[in-house]
Amino acid sequence: MLSIKDLKVSYGESEVIGGLNLELEQGEILAVMGRNGMGKTTLFKSIIGVLGCGPKSSIKIDDVEVAHEPSYKRVRAGLAYVPQGRMIYPTMTVTDNIRVGLETAKSKDIPDYIYELFPVLHEMGKRKGGNLSGGQQQQLAIARALVTEPKVLLLDEPTEGIQPSIIKEMARTLKTIRDMHNISIIVAEQVLSFTLDSCDRFLVMEGGSIVHSSPRADVDAEKIKKFLSV
Repeated sequence: MLSIKDLKVSYGESEVIGGLNLELEQGEILAVMGRNGMGKTTLFKSIIGVLGCGPKSSIKIDDVEVAHEPSYKRVRAGLAYVPQGRMIYPTMTVTDNIRVGLETAKSKDIPDYIYELFPVLHEMGKRKGGNLSGGQQQQLAIARALVTEPKVLLLDEPTEGIQPSIIKEMARTLKTIRDMHNISIIVAEQVLSFTLDSCDRFLVMEGGSIVHSSPRADVDAEKIKKFLSV
């Protein structure tokens, strides 16, 4: 569903990601783990098109090449992105925040399944986004991404600033989203317990490269903890 080959990303003269390769299967939930500054967010920004990549880099969504396309064309090709910090519109209502995502959707109505997944968003539909808790804002950001009808969903540090009980619920919700729509999901995270509850495969990044990979069945939690420790 997502294929990345020879991805190179630079900030000025400094190469941050140098020749990364990654494959994501349909319906797979992939964890990309690593400490701060190891390239996770840079990877996501390059996939969505916020950052450019090298001339020979390839990013394919369902066999459609998008590596050098603008972000809006990547969204139309089936990519959705929930950035770190969520980036909801604080002065807009919850309902209007969700409707922002409908700009690229075939239907302009909020699907019923959004409120089945996140009933609190229906209850708080008229409340301003900035008045929601961190967990509720994360649900809102995911809902806004889902209404674009994505094939691939990118979540950057979704547990940041969220209480542990909500994190457990979010892990269950991710698997429900995958099962309902066969969406492929990549999660950039540092909270190992969350990824162990939700992900099928694990990658670890260091210095802009993938240094460890394992399926859920063979995951060595202690080894990953060592990568995440400062």
